[in-house]
Amino acid sequence: MIESPKRVLRRIVLRAELCAEFRSFELISPWYRPCFSREPMSNPEKKADPQELLDNAPDTEKLLLARLEGSTTTEEYFRWMLFVVGFYRGVSKIESAVQLLEAYIKVSKDVEQSAHCYLALGQIATDEMRYQAALNHFLAALDLAPQKRKVIYVLHNNIGYCFNSLGRFNEGEKYCRMAIEIDWTRASGYRNLGVSLNGQRNIFGATWALVEAVKADGSDNRARLFLEKLLALHPTLAVQCPWAVQSLISDQNAAPVVLC
Repeated sequence: MIESPKRVLRRIVLRAELCAEFRSFELISPWYRPCFSREPMSNPEKKADPQELLDNAPDTEKLLLARLEGSTTTEEYFRWMLFVVGFYRGVSKIESAVQLLEAYIKVSKDVEQSAHCYLALGQIATDEMRYQAALNHFLAALDLAPQKRKVIYVLHNNIGYCFNSLGRFNEGEKYCRMAIEIDWTRASGYRNLGVSLNGQRNIFGATWALVEAVKADGSDNRARLFLEKLLALHPTLAVQCPWAVQSLISDQNAAPVVLC
């Protein structure tokens, strides 16, 4: 969906306002984006430096809470609450983040916002490897029937991931396939489907899914590493599925890894 010029301008102005108001915004945004727009298996290398966040925590928290309390509309409050939650996750004040999200769910009448909060709670639980709790949160979000395609995709993909982590691979497969139907261009659905199929000893199916994940996103090393491991465990796959080996070669040519 293409944003209107007015909306783009509004977003740019807001970003500039935030950056001008407090210098530590750049420490918050790396946590905010993975928390609320991506699957739980985000790349830890892209997170802000925890020590840097802690050094700036008192001033940043004070500024964020002031903006939150000064909100004049529900939309504004919700936006600032997400920044506060992202900040709390960055400085490991998880209990405070959870309290904010749970309190908002109790009073919110907006389905999309409530689903977003359940999604965040599920991601927090996933980070802590509490997969059943995470699954419950993601299913609760899905029960609200949100309409945003990106949110629906992430929920199905995360549910599949949780089922896989709980060893319930048949159920994981179902949700991963649904995620792929929602958005077949994203790698994570294929990657998690590969885990589901491998858990059911469908080696050829797992190989296909992981190859599709590599093709969808050559910069995500997880699918490539899973595929390499699968080929190592089953040497005959290289002969039976030469296209799997070729996908690894093509991926390395397209996005070579630079060792520093």
